[in-house]
Amino acid sequence: MTLATIDVGTNTALLLVARGRPDGTLEVVHEAERFVRLGEGVDASGEIREAALHRLIDALKAHRERAAQWGAERIVVAGTSASRDAANRARLVQTVREQAGLDYEILSGEAEARWTYLGARSAFPTLQGPATMIDIGGGSTEIVEGSASGPEREWSLDVGAVRLTERCFGAAPPGAEAVAEAERLVHDALGTAGVSISSSAPFLGAAGTLTALALLHHGASHWAELDAPVVLGAADVEAWRARLLARSTDAVHALSPAVMAGRADVFPAGVLILDVVLRRYGIRACRVSPRGLRHGLALRALGVR
Repeated sequence: MTLATIDVGTNTALLLVARGRPDGTLEVVHEAERFVRLGEGVDASGEIREAALHRLIDALKAHRERAAQWGAERIVVAGTSASRDAANRARLVQTVREQAGLDYEILSGEAEARWTYLGARSAFPTLQGPATMIDIGGGSTEIVEGSASGPEREWSLDVGAVRLTERCFGAAPPGAEAVAEAERLVHDALGTAGVSISSSAPFLGAAGTLTALALLHHGASHWAELDAPVVLGAADVEAWRARLLARSTDAVHALSPAVMAGRADVFPAGVLILDVVLRRYGIRACRVSPRGLRHGLALRALGVR
């Protein structure tokens, strides 16, 4: 069966069209990205705004049409941090059903972490033994420790690139006090959640912040231009953090318009989160996966995992 999955995050709506192979792996047929900023203002108001909901409906209609063009027989749509945090999430689900003709599943933080981990790890079929994964989204950050058979420990943190930007970065570039406050919030979230991860296991990074940073670091516009595996050293991340936090949003966008489109204003906060995690736990490098939650949802739906 050809299946489409749509991962609706705080900033993006990501489409995957895929098929399951007999050997239990995933064949990627098509992928597309739309920026909707669904979580705009959710941290402050507690609700998804009308403008954001309209942007989502437009994106879902476009993804549904594209999925049909690629022969998808079924479409699975799942929302994450912004969707589950919104007080008007019942209206969100109803509006998507009525206006886009799609069922809308809101994942728990634990389910999001599990299927992101399995999706991200599916890009490394030869990876054996334990591994740790980080997924820095717009509204939350998921950290998972596990093995080839699946997650063993999962943490979902209520800090993400959009949320941290809205809380701390009223101007770009942000001042030293704002950066210190953002770093404190990340450390507090890690401590409150009791995150305790090993620096010896392979460390994987999934989702937009990580893939965008990998492209930026290697001077590429598309993932196909990169040679696998793509690795970011802790020193590379620290250097990019300093460089990004010293620039205006326009200057961040100018670094690579193709890569930074739709994320230039929140990207520095996402890189700050990654830098804090790497330094806090003594992790020296991060292997970046081009796969994530939408791939994990496909594995779940196709029953190949």
